[in-house]
Amino acid sequence: MSDKKQPVLKKYVDYSRCIGCESCEAICKFLHGTPRIQMTQTDEGLAFPLYCHHCTNPQCVKACPSGAITRDHNGVVLHNPSLCRGCRSMKCMDACPFMAMYHAGGVVPVTKCDLCAERRRKGLGPACEEVCPAEAIRLVTEEELKELRSSRSMAAQKLVMKQIRQMRGK
Repeated sequence: MSDKKQPVLKKYVDYSRCIGCESCEAICKFLHGTPRIQMTQTDEGLAFPLYCHHCTNPQCVKACPSGAITRDHNGVVLHNPSLCRGCRSMKCMDACPFMAMYHAGGVVPVTKCDLCAERRRKGLGPACEEVCPAEAIRLVTEEELKELRSSRSMAAQKLVMKQIRQMRGK
């Protein structure tokens, strides 16, 4: 195994390019049962996906009482269903500032995006990135993410964050 540090991976959504087609949500639901990315709209009509930002300091990790949510060597925030007690307190869902922990029902009541871990193990990218017709979704490194944030995409990001705060009642 190489001593070379693995790049931290992030999902980048250019909200100014998203056309709201819901292809990302559909492929995710097809692959995982419960979609781990969900489309919604701002009051202004901007369609956008709610998705895990794989935070550097993830609040869901801190909130999980069973240690079922961790960060891997690439910075990807993962949910381990075998460790999840199904506490139903949904503390992880409440803690996520991006509303990206989803109710899945069943024995393990929550799920979240893992950037298509199985696909990445096979050298593929996340399915949502592959099917997005507007090329609004990309898997990038932290360094690339900093470069991608243009003023146009940041204006759309502000609208999205405003809507998320309203949806959360904060």
